[in-house]
Amino acid sequence: MMDRPLLVLFAVCAISSSVGSLAPHNWDCIACETNSMLAGNWDINNPNFNNTDLWWAKTIASSYAAVALNLNSANTSITVEHARILKRLNPKIKFLVYQNSVLGPLTNEASATINAHPEWWCRDDTGAPITLPQGYTLNHSRADVRSFYNNYPLHVFGADAKELLDGVLNDDMGYSPHSLAKTNLARHDQWYRGKMQMSEEGSAIYGALNGGEMWGNDALNFNSQFSNTAYNGSVVNWNTSLAYQDVGFVEGAGCFWYQNRTTGEWEPDRFNTFLEGVINASAAGKPVVLHFSPGPSNVPIFKYPQEPSPSYNTFLALQWEGPTGSAQNVNTTADAVRANAKKALVGALAPFLIVASELVFFQYSWFYELQDGNIPCQVGIECGMPNEWYAEYSKPLGAPTGRAVKNGYVWTREFAHASVYVDARSRSSAKITWH
Repeated sequence: MMDRPLLVLFAVCAISSSVGSLAPHNWDCIACETNSMLAGNWDINNPNFNNTDLWWAKTIASSYAAVALNLNSANTSITVEHARILKRLNPKIKFLVYQNSVLGPLTNEASATINAHPEWWCRDDTGAPITLPQGYTLNHSRADVRSFYNNYPLHVFGADAKELLDGVLNDDMGYSPHSLAKTNLARHDQWYRGKMQMSEEGSAIYGALNGGEMWGNDALNFNSQFSNTAYNGSVVNWNTSLAYQDVGFVEGAGCFWYQNRTTGEWEPDRFNTFLEGVINASAAGKPVVLHFSPGPSNVPIFKYPQEPSPSYNTFLALQWEGPTGSAQNVNTTADAVRANAKKALVGALAPFLIVASELVFFQYSWFYELQDGNIPCQVGIECGMPNEWYAEYSKPLGAPTGRAVKNGYVWTREFAHASVYVDARSRSSAKITWH
């Protein structure tokens, strides 16, 4: 492994301008002293990231515009302390917490409360509770459920909420008519409308608190668009659910359902729909956070290295797909994973720059733990990226000369210091020419 990571020390005033909302970035670079286009979501549960040596917190606070952390399931005060540390290092960083809109806050305390309220559970058309492996499905058509869900982070943060908490990232905020098993469409859609109302009510709560926001994963409904899903008489689009959220979050961008699992190439029409949707959303004033994984990759997920020492010194990475990965996983070692992340960066960064506006942000990692490639790590700590930030992040970029130009499946865009090329039919053809 290489030397200690080079930290990018931001001037605090350059990252964002106000408490609460996700402020527009500038065009100086992806992440450098005067700007950050980085925002992301992850867990911090690994002992490598402790409160004695804060190298990891300094890296986050000096490099990211916004983070959404999963609440520590056993002890939520740990997450509050993480927020306090990051805000102390950079008062302008936006700090949110993750919750699952279907299951609720994924903590032991919240689960106990939900389990004690059977009237809160969704039930199918036979009256049986609708469950998932992690718990009961919450019925957001009930006002008391929405109140519990939206106010739980305020309960966790207590008197510190106004100073430390900038909102909530809500998972599963898109539309699918099949979300509730054995449930007729009318009852299903009533539940969906309740989730959208939950987001609006949460936006009012956190907006009044300090200008905070509700982010929604899957809010741009790309999967439902791919299958021509109809809601309320019309085919869903990027705004069907996003209209009720402050910020859209897109996971798996460029991988997962955007690619052919045999060839590893992007599905051209799906990828065009994705690019167009993000452009339209940001043009309408909606911030969007794009979580790209190195590609081509998809589930299953593997732990690296295979024989760690100590046992917790590991990270997660997805399986590599396509002609070089269908027969065997080319992520054979931890070092191979890191090399593949570096090699595949252009296949994520180029599409990001095609759709980027001042309101579009970038996350690049294998999965959802801090060490899965979200930051470079110290020598001896296993992480899913090289031990220093990607050189492309700090290269001068400059403002775009205009929006991306689309010619069928080919997209191009010019910046002051870069030319970007993406062909939705060929991942390997993605190119950024720096000048």
